[in-house]
Amino acid sequence: MERTLPQPPAPNQASRAAQVSVVVIGYNDAAHVADAVRSALAQGPVVREVVAVDDCSTDGSPGVLAALTRADPRLRVIRRATNSGGCGTPRNDGIDAAAAPYVMFLDSDDVLPPGAADALLAA
Repeated sequence: MERTLPQPPAPNQASRAAQVSVVVIGYNDAAHVADAVRSALAQGPVVREVVAVDDCSTDGSPGVLAALTRADPRLRVIRRATNSGGCGTPRNDGIDAAAAPYVMFLDSDDVLPPGAADALLAA
């Protein structure tokens, strides 16, 4: 006999509001970082903040991120003083700065599809 376990109630939109910090990491990716950040911000009110961690870029990435912070107060930028040489340290910097109870990671050359943050919370 198959046993059916009770399912927890699906969180309503109000309980999901501002529950996710999206950490976007990048290094010398001025051509793509704006699209990544915008896709995270476009997730809607479920995203409390986007924490962009610039891994000491030497291209135009810092300027792109600075312009984006003026457009949306949910974006915070952390600029590392030295390049980490990998992804782990910038992600950890983002975790340390995150204010929401859930964290999503996004590389600067990727974008989140619509509804990705809601799917995270539903899971």
